[in-house]
Amino acid sequence: MKQLPIELPQPNKLVKLSPDLYWGRLPLPFRLDHINLFIIDTDKGWVIIDAGIFGEKTRQYWKALLSGVLSTKPVDKIIITHHHVDHIGFACELAKMTGAECYSSLEEISHANFLFNLSPSDFSELLASKYTSYGLPKREIALGRNDSDRYLRYVPELPNFKEFSEADTIFGTYSSWRCRIDCGHSSGQISLINDLDKLFLPTDFLLPRISPNISADLRNADKNVLGDYLNYLQEMSLLDPMVKIFPGHDWPFVEGNERARVLIEHHKKRLDLLLSEAKKRPITVSDGIDVLFGRRFQSHELFFAAGEARAHLTDLMHSNKVIKEIELRDGCEVDVFTT
Repeated sequence: MKQLPIELPQPNKLVKLSPDLYWGRLPLPFRLDHINLFIIDTDKGWVIIDAGIFGEKTRQYWKALLSGVLSTKPVDKIIITHHHVDHIGFACELAKMTGAECYSSLEEISHANFLFNLSPSDFSELLASKYTSYGLPKREIALGRNDSDRYLRYVPELPNFKEFSEADTIFGTYSSWRCRIDCGHSSGQISLINDLDKLFLPTDFLLPRISPNISADLRNADKNVLGDYLNYLQEMSLLDPMVKIFPGHDWPFVEGNERARVLIEHHKKRLDLLLSEAKKRPITVSDGIDVLFGRRFQSHELFFAAGEARAHLTDLMHSNKVIKEIELRDGCEVDVFTT
């Protein structure tokens, strides 16, 4: 994998990547402190790819762009690649600012509506219930129960989405971009590909520096999202190494096929660690956190660590390397994985 020698976008500015593709960068209030946003120039107007997280910095960012470089034509549509807060949070307000309609895949629309329509009390009880089944200690279950506005504080409103699917194409002023939809990091994330110019916007599925979080779906923790992601990576391992990849975080790169192979090995090593431990004793998701990360977390990162550990144990279950049993511990049902 090689980083492309392209300067990072400056605050409230865009970098031109191709005749009709532009790149912007927006700050985030997390350890992963930014998100990459992309804009395609079309004859009908700008097509914005992702809106950013809700907040005043995001509002000022879009105001600067819309009154500056984007003021030459209208915004035709806003495509939200997936339901995670850093991508969808500002979608509704951006739609109001531009008058454009928002689009996403049916899977992501469904997932966003599921989370958005949970009341804070329902969400906290759902998270506490999951953490209980994961065998987390009472202190961490309480962290989940107190994290009641995890989604709503960054996604205060959802737009009326229209469906964007693999049958849809964006026709830029100089190119065309086809849509693909994948499951793994999210339930049905949109990626865009310009085959002629070998340009790829994989959003969060193929990142150069970090492994995308692969978390069990809160709606069904037994769904094998890691298996779906590994299938995606197997396909990406055959990618033309000269394809220029513009990801949702960090910096553009080539040799994405090699990066996919590295990520496959990363997850295989994690699966091996968990399987080795499960051969010694029955393990819970909480045990899996210790095995994979070697430490415990506070509320924000605990959510991702627990989801990642459960996703890996679920994959081992689907490959018949472990079985899931239910144990009663302190009067609560806990998932236990054993060989």
